Amino acid sequence: MPEYSFEGVDKKGTKVTSKLEAPTENDLRMILRQKGIRPTRIKKQNMMNSDLGQVFSGGAIPHQMIVIFTRQLFVLINSGIPLMQSLDILHEQSATPQVKAVLGSIRDRVSKGSYLWESLAAHPKTFTKLYIALIRAGEASGSLDAMLKRLSRYLEDAERLRKQVKGAMIYPMAVVIVGVLVIGVMLAFVIPKFEEMLKGNHQELPLPTQIVITASHFMINNLGVLVGGTGISVFLLLRYFRSDEGRAVQDRIFFNMPIFGPIIRMAGIARFSRTLQTLLTSGVNLLDAIEICRCAIDNAVLEEATAKIRTDIEGGQTLGMSIKKIPVFPKMTYQMIQVGESTGSLDKMLEKIADFYEADVESLVGGLSKMIEPIILVFLGGSVGGMMLAMYLPIFKLASGQGD
Repeated sequence: MPEYSFEGVDKKGTKVTSKLEAPTENDLRMILRQKGIRPTRIKKQNMMNSDLGQVFSGGAIPHQMIVIFTRQLFVLINSGIPLMQSLDILHEQSATPQVKAVLGSIRDRVSKGSYLWESLAAHPKTFTKLYIALIRAGEASGSLDAMLKRLSRYLEDAERLRKQVKGAMIYPMAVVIVGVLVIGVMLAFVIPKFEEMLKGNHQELPLPTQIVITASHFMINNLGVLVGGTGISVFLLLRYFRSDEGRAVQDRIFFNMPIFGPIIRMAGIARFSRTLQTLLTSGVNLLDAIEICRCAIDNAVLEEATAKIRTDIEGGQTLGMSIKKIPVFPKMTYQMIQVGESTGSLDKMLEKIADFYEADVESLVGGLSKMIEPIILVFLGGSVGGMMLAMYLPIFKLASGQGD
């Protein structure tokens, strides 16, 4: 996000000189107008005169660090320590230069008169729209400590859910990759040793043995092509999946997978419900909350569904009526939302939906681990054992022939 230096006059006629980040100059003028400042001069900063901490840090810190920062800031403010002093404390105890640079930038902006939410908005790679919206609501209502507590709980729940889903997918993928590597090593190094031994017997090899030896020859003769082709393919796929189009394709593939699809779907619905509940409880209006959910949900399928919900609500439909038409959401979800809307307790009903699906995800992940372990053992044992059995068949045949 570009940074602008500006000069202006506030409501008291005092000259103001400072720096602020904004998407465009028009956005900056709107921010200044909200703060009661009439700009007289605005200049866009370039890379050479911008804040060096911002340049080298990239403006982003790990998600786990954000959770810790939020929890610590809540504890400090809730203990009666002023915001500026709290930011000083957190800045001084920062363990990494990257975090220190970001927190230093936030502290400096607050010290110059910016709101906390404005200072956080200068780091869009680190703080999401959801985070900024909640902090803004907390500052506007004078309950920043309560909002930080709510936000830290939300972030901790979201992080726990993300780790559960990620762990469920990484474990089988890692074991399969290890299994493929083991098979590759056997084909490249172990099978040729058996082949040399079998050649000395001058006997006709059984079909399974011939297949394994042929696969070994193919791998050895094309090792460079296989390794290079695999490396290039993985690189291109990862690069494609980082693009907007590729991410959408990847999300749709995972969303429709037979085993992992239901877990990802339920996790997405839980995140949507938890995010919407947190925003509505914090005083954010429904339309803005839906838009923030779309940006925070991190799944292309649910992003499209959320965009449709926003369009329907703008057209005068209720949240329950809109969700009912979208097949992504189970029947129970829109029924509970409709009950919440009719009783005026939508936020509480959304919290119950989030709790239910988070528990469901946890149960499915636990069951998946128990189900996948024997499948993986069968896969690895069958592959490696089958190859070794194929290579020992001629030896068994020779031994039985000598016995006769």
